Amino acid sequence: MPIRSLTLRVALFVVCACLPACSVSIGTKPAPAPEPSPAAAPARVERVTIQGLNLRQGPSSKSAVIGSLDRDEVVTVFDRQGNWIRVRTADGREGFAYGAYLTGFDIRPAKPRAGKGPADPGGPEPGDDMSEEERRQLWN
Repeated sequence: MPIRSLTLRVALFVVCACLPACSVSIGTKPAPAPEPSPAAAPARVERVTIQGLNLRQGPSSKSAVIGSLDRDEVVTVFDRQGNWIRVRTADGREGFAYGAYLTGFDIRPAKPRAGKGPADPGGPEPGDDMSEEERRQLWN
């Protein structure tokens, strides 16, 4: 076999072997660059201003108490429903706390009714007509 023929065959082999790796698809568009995702809004963090603030299942003093928050405990704020703030604690508990007892909210503490003593943390809301038993349960 002449050397020229062998060189031609080797060159043809190299071209055929490299062609798929170097080829460009014709008639297809390249995949679009991904859209940059919008930066997530920073979480709002507030502190509890009293000891024993009730963490409730819903935004009402009549909702079940699911936990208690300590003074200076840090909570992440998600939502506000009236005077009630939906929060998550550092240990992952989620519920509603009365906003007057969290930093960052301009909510006045619930006013005590005549002869009833001071308002308990977490309620009552103006207009709540609670029995004495319900008022005691605010702390439980």
